Amino acid sequence: MHQKKQEIFFFRPEVTSSQNQLSRGAIRLSQPISGWLATAISLLIIFLFIIYVTCGSVTRKDRVTGITVPVGGNIGVFALSSGVVMKFLVNEGEQVKAGQPLFEISTERQSDHGEVSALVAQQLSSRKISLQAELRLTLLNLSEKRDSIKKKLKTLESEMLQIQQEITLAERRVYLAQSSMSKYETLQTDGFISGLQLQQKEGDMIDAVSHLSSLKRDRLQIQENMQDLANEDRTLARTIGSEQAQFEGSLANLEQQIVENNDRKSNFITAPETGIVATIICQHGQVVNTGQTLAMLIPSSSGKSLLEAQLYVPSRTAGFISPGKTVLIRFHAFPYEKFGLYKGIVGDISKTPFAPNELPPSLASTILSNASRNTSGYGGAEGLYRVKVKLEQQGVLAYGKIQDLKPAMTLEADIVQERRKIWEWIAEPILAIAKR
Repeated sequence: MHQKKQEIFFFRPEVTSSQNQLSRGAIRLSQPISGWLATAISLLIIFLFIIYVTCGSVTRKDRVTGITVPVGGNIGVFALSSGVVMKFLVNEGEQVKAGQPLFEISTERQSDHGEVSALVAQQLSSRKISLQAELRLTLLNLSEKRDSIKKKLKTLESEMLQIQQEITLAERRVYLAQSSMSKYETLQTDGFISGLQLQQKEGDMIDAVSHLSSLKRDRLQIQENMQDLANEDRTLARTIGSEQAQFEGSLANLEQQIVENNDRKSNFITAPETGIVATIICQHGQVVNTGQTLAMLIPSSSGKSLLEAQLYVPSRTAGFISPGKTVLIRFHAFPYEKFGLYKGIVGDISKTPFAPNELPPSLASTILSNASRNTSGYGGAEGLYRVKVKLEQQGVLAYGKIQDLKPAMTLEADIVQERRKIWEWIAEPILAIAKR
């Protein structure tokens, strides 16, 4: 029987098995992508790029800062005279009434002897005291004269009463004398008495009539004296009124001079209308001239007034701004991340720029810093143009409710300067060279 030959191994099976296994795995041969698929993807990318360049556009926007104001504009508060701003009596955003003091302006002048207004005030005060003393003395003298006249009138009234009584008695004596005379005449006719006795009675009657006439003359003299005293009293009364009116006029003139002198020392600038103090332009201690703007006032109205946005843009940016441009607004009171952007339309652009010191103080630093950050080459001394923007909405939708915008709200806005196709932007250098 044939016997199978036995194989002889020099190494163990485990050694042979470990060498047959690759340390990096099995070898696989990669197959390249087919040419038509690569071509299709490349053409698709090129096609999409051409569409993007042809149809796509680039928008150039400028970011500026502004404030909401009534459409009718603000009311200026102006200095009535040259001086130094000594005191602010209100703050920005505060509600004021017409006639309410807003600022105190000092117009004090100095001389070698001190403050001119203080010296004048001292002189006016001395004159006032002297005039008041003179008025009191004059009125006292005239009053004493009237009191004397009144006493004389009372004395004459008493004498008049007494002499009237004497006249009544004298008239009675005359009557009795006349009756006795008539009887004596009858008796003398009948021969009962002599003619001498009749003459005596006649003399008695003449004495009675003469005494009555004398009393009447005295009464008439007393009446004339009383009339003269009454006239003198009325004259003194008119003199007192005239002197008092004259002195009061002089005192009123002095009071006016005192008020005018105080006004020369300092005066108060009042609100021309009821409203809200939008901006305070002046600074404490600043020297102002007559007619210089101190503050801007937003007038109040009985109804709901429309608001507009006023933006301040550098001259380098203002060149491409024109009415009808779109503006995207972000109100600081309503963060745009939560409440979104709001549109507006440019309505008007100021003809002349505003100097940095003419900007609203509450926004000046923000406006100037934004202009420096957003405008290349802006140094801070360049004037800014005011752009009025008509708001498409007068309120902001917040938490399901329309919140009305209020005057003096600060905001940021992006003014859409121009929209250009991407291919125009890419080809701009070539087109510029071609135009040359």
